[in-house]
Amino acid sequence: MWSEKYRPETLEDMVGNEEGRAKLLLWLKKWKPGGKAALLLGPPGTGKTTTVHLVAREKGLSLVELNASDSRTKERLSRRIGEAIASTSLFGGTTLVFLDEVDGLAGRADYGAVEFIKDALKRSESPVVMAANDPDSDEVRKLGSAVSRIEFRKPELESVQRRLEKIARLEKTALEPGEIAAIAKAANGDLRAALNFLQSGIPAQKDEELTAAQSVDAFFDAIDERSALRALRSYPGQPREKLRDFFTAVSRSRVHEERRAGALDVLSRADVLMGRIMRGKDWRLLRYLDPMLASDLWRALGDGGLRYTLDAVPWPLQVRIWNDSRKLKDIAALAGRRLGISQKGFLVEDMPYVLLLSSRKEFRDELVRSLDLGENYEAFLAKEGGRGGRR
Repeated sequence: MWSEKYRPETLEDMVGNEEGRAKLLLWLKKWKPGGKAALLLGPPGTGKTTTVHLVAREKGLSLVELNASDSRTKERLSRRIGEAIASTSLFGGTTLVFLDEVDGLAGRADYGAVEFIKDALKRSESPVVMAANDPDSDEVRKLGSAVSRIEFRKPELESVQRRLEKIARLEKTALEPGEIAAIAKAANGDLRAALNFLQSGIPAQKDEELTAAQSVDAFFDAIDERSALRALRSYPGQPREKLRDFFTAVSRSRVHEERRAGALDVLSRADVLMGRIMRGKDWRLLRYLDPMLASDLWRALGDGGLRYTLDAVPWPLQVRIWNDSRKLKDIAALAGRRLGISQKGFLVEDMPYVLLLSSRKEFRDELVRSLDLGENYEAFLAKEGGRGGRR
C-alpha cells in the first residue's frame, strides 16, 4: 500500500508535529537512567509510532517495541516487559524501549500494572517512550509525574495536501488538484487514510461521525449509483469488514430469492477480488471494489428496502459474549492480531470453532501458550468447551 511505500525515511520527511518531534529529541538528549519516560499522546495516524522508529534509527539506537495491551496484568508485564525496562541493555545502553497502547491497560485484571511500570521506570537503564491515543484515560492519568507528556496533533490540511500532490506526481495519477484537495480534507488529518483514498484512484468522502450502520443504510437508500458509491466510501472500517456487513444484511433480509441470489453473486465476486488483493498485496485493485458494489450490488437489490443487520453471531455465542464479553474479546483481539484480521472478524467467523475445540485439553493448552493467556483464561475455555462437548 502507498501508506507503506511512502512511509517517511527521515524525521524531516514527516508531515506536521514538528514541535512534538523536537520535544522528543530534547527529552532523549537529557534523559538519564531512572528518569521519566516520554509519553506521546495523540489520535491514530498522527505519526507517533513512525516518529519513535525514525528517532531510534537516526540516533543509532536498538528499538525494543512492546504493546501494553497485550500484557495487561502485573504478572505478565513483569515477565514480558519488566526486563526490557529495568535491566541494563545488552547493547551497551543503546536500546530505546517503546511501549505502545498504554491506554489499553484497562479493566479489573490490570490491577497493579501501571504501578509496576512506574516502579520499573525508576530502575530503567534504557530510555522508555510510551504512546497512547486517549489523553484522558485512567491509565494515562495514573502515570502522572512518571512521564513527560508530548502531544501529537493532526497535521495541517495544507501539509497533507502537499504530500498527496507529491505522491500523485510520482505515481502519475489522473486525479485533478481539486480532487486531491478534497481527499486531504476528507481524511481529516489522518495521512494514512488520505493515502488510501489517493491510491484508490477516485475522489473520497470521509465522515468521522458516520457509523457502519449509517453507511450501509445510506447505500440501501441511495437513489442512484453515485449516491451508493458515496455511501460506500463513507464506511469507517476495513474493506473485508464492509463486505461482511453487506453479506450479513443481504443474507438475513426478507427479499425475493432472485434479488438475494443476484446480490450474493455480486458479493461473491467482490470477495474473490478481495482475496486476490490480499494474496498478491496488489492494493491498487482496491480502486475497483467500491465501484463494483455501487454498480452491480445496488442494481441487483432493485427497490432497496434492506437495512444494516447486527453481526451474524450464532445465538449461543451472543449469550456467551453478553455474559463474559471481556474474556472472549481479549482472546479475539490477540488471535485476530496474530492472524491479521479484526477482533470483530475473529468473533464472528472463528470464535464458535475455538469454543468447540476448547473441549480438548491439548487445544486449550496450545491456545493459552501461543496467545500467552493467563490461568483464568484456561479455566474459562475449559468451562466453555465443556458446553460444546466432552473433554
